[in-house]
Amino acid sequence: MKKVILLVMAIILTVWIKAGAQDDPFNPIIKAIQASDARSLSDAFNVTVELRLPDNENTYSASQAEMIMKDFFRKYPPDSFTVVQKGTTGADSQFAICSYLSGSSQYQVYIQLRKEKERHLINKIKFDEKKP
Repeated sequence: MKKVILLVMAIILTVWIKAGAQDDPFNPIIKAIQASDARSLSDAFNVTVELRLPDNENTYSASQAEMIMKDFFRKYPPDSFTVVQKGTTGADSQFAICSYLSGSSQYQVYIQLRKEKERHLINKIKFDEKKP
């Protein structure tokens, strides 16, 4: 009987974890960055986006930000991109701190989402190079 209860609990926990992962607004963003896909990433941009990259820092329209990210991915294609931490900064705001490796360069990435009309959109994305 104990085994049956443990099995049922394991199944419920697995389903609950998978359901939560599917609702994670960061999932398509992470996939787009891992694939160097600026077009898919721009689907998650708010009307304006604050960008900080090694050669660029400003607030841009979503279409400008897409072109800048496309250039960044061309210059610094990802060898790996992993989420280090996620959290919330308010009722309608979430963030993720990530690690981005490209060649010998390593970046700490900060992504801030804001909920706008039932969608989580990127307000801010920063790539800060870590110095050895």
